[in-house]
Amino acid sequence: MSVSDLENRLNNVRLSAEAAETFVEWYYRCLNEGKPVAGAYTTNNRAYKAANHPPSDICINGLVVATPEEWDKMLEGQRSIKTIDPTSTHAHPTTISTVSHRGAVRYDVEAYDVHVINPDFRIGAPAELLAKPNQGPRLMMLLTVAGKVVFNGGAEQKKQHFSDVFTLVPNWDVIARHGSKATRRYLISSHTYRAY
Repeated sequence: MSVSDLENRLNNVRLSAEAAETFVEWYYRCLNEGKPVAGAYTTNNRAYKAANHPPSDICINGLVVATPEEWDKMLEGQRSIKTIDPTSTHAHPTTISTVSHRGAVRYDVEAYDVHVINPDFRIGAPAELLAKPNQGPRLMMLLTVAGKVVFNGGAEQKKQHFSDVFTLVPNWDVIARHGSKATRRYLISSHTYRAY
């Protein structure tokens, strides 16, 4: 292995670690704050649509989820809390209503790990980026995240372990803009979630 090959590999390790940290912070902050995450998937990205990239694969606890928007709806349902109104004047002495509550579900990341799958990912890349030598932004990565998800159902609190596995690919719309400080430099091509 030449010195330049070793330098490239070390650079890819550094870049992938930085990308993973930024992605994990952004993604789980969105989940915890009740913000949508559908925009983080290749399914909704102009460059990947133009390249005929297949839609993002999303599998949640063994259930194939058709779209990122459907995943957002599932997350919204996770945050819904049923409340009882004892002062109701309906025929039933109490009325149960469902309200979405920020903070009803909290994802606590305990560990994550990232590995470069392909250091020169090219699908959907703009021609001007392909013409340059690869200096890192073309990484395809496998990111695994583990932690606990806490469900706050009023007085009750339920904890489960969770595991997320993401395949991340470059967000060409952001990377092509020179000097962009956007946090979503990588998009989700594949996502598998399991709570246990």
